[in-house]
Amino acid sequence: MRNVFATSLTTLGLLASSWSSPLPPVPPGTIICHLARAGPPIVANTPGTPVTGLQLALDITPATLEKTGFTGGWDFVNGGIGAFYGCHDFWLNIGKSNKSYKPLSWAFDKQVTKNWKAAEGSKITAAATASYKATSKFLACKAKGTWKLYLQTGTDKPAGAECTTTELFINKS
Repeated sequence: MRNVFATSLTTLGLLASSWSSPLPPVPPGTIICHLARAGPPIVANTPGTPVTGLQLALDITPATLEKTGFTGGWDFVNGGIGAFYGCHDFWLNIGKSNKSYKPLSWAFDKQVTKNWKAAEGSKITAAATASYKATSKFLACKAKGTWKLYLQTGTDKPAGAECTTTELFINKS
């Protein structure tokens, strides 16, 4: 029994250390369990664009694409995309905007968006709402060296920004 416990702790330590993307802060007083899950990255895949191969990072806001993104466990329940961390989820939410590009942000234990269609080995799609049709298009715009990520529901782009349209895929474990 002692060897199994030691092996489990070693595995948890290795999984936690394999997350190369910095994790966002959690609210003060939050109880964090020491449970870790490994998972595949979510990757931008639009050949010929500067964001191809970049991965979804776990930031508080806005959501970004980086060379090495979050590779912890993902939750795809209730139409959400949750990044599992310490027995909690950071949920990827679609913000409101009068433009066709909708800001994406992470929220600690607060799932607002419930219209994602996502699973390992598939493309991420936002199902239709009263405000927009179903789409698998995302807009990545470079600002101060960082690729900020938006859901693209039309053709608008931020004025003066370097932007590219892409799709996001969840690799298989």
